Amino acid sequence: MAAGKRRLFHAFRISRKLALLSGGFLLVLGASGTAALMFAPARLIPGYAQNQSGYCKTIYQSGFKRGEEKRLIALIATSDTDPAARVRTGVRVARHLASTLKPDLVIVQVADTHGPTTRAELRGAAIGAEIVHAPNPAKTLAVSKPWEARYANTLPTRAGYYFGPRIDMRLTELEAINLDLKQIEMSIPDDEHVQACAGDVVDEEPELVVSAEVTESAGGH
Repeated sequence: MAAGKRRLFHAFRISRKLALLSGGFLLVLGASGTAALMFAPARLIPGYAQNQSGYCKTIYQSGFKRGEEKRLIALIATSDTDPAARVRTGVRVARHLASTLKPDLVIVQVADTHGPTTRAELRGAAIGAEIVHAPNPAKTLAVSKPWEARYANTLPTRAGYYFGPRIDMRLTELEAINLDLKQIEMSIPDDEHVQACAGDVVDEEPELVVSAEVTESAGGH
């Protein structure tokens, strides 16, 4: 079991040319008043300060509705400094959430383990990558493709901020990452339940709890 998890968490490597930044989705949620964002200080989260490559920790996750759509947003902190590794970690987490919680749309935002942890600060330059995944694009009005991703093409500062050009990834690049991850997951026995991030509590029967509907003023993702 341990060997399978190590393969899953450490086999994620692609070109250094990739990197990404999000578009402030958490701010939209806060403005809509439809989700209560609770952020624990990073130093109080067990294992959060770990610095090994590939490590990540879920620091916020919430489901909500937009019309008839079930959407899910998660914010994770990772030790990955390489932009490509951040994207790959975000895609892996999005795949996991889509397969276990069955939302129509998944948004994963990636921050740095040394970055800010308060609601007001976790946006803009504090987000190094954003991945949007629609398992079935026909079921959501937010996107027309199964994958979208943006990243900041830079390494994080010592304070966990990303100051660099913003890059939109091509669908073909994201599909290649998705296929690679799918092949890795297929090599892990079915009875080995792997959580989205190392250190997260494994829920054997996960359930998507959806909050009140997002208002029209909140717009799409």
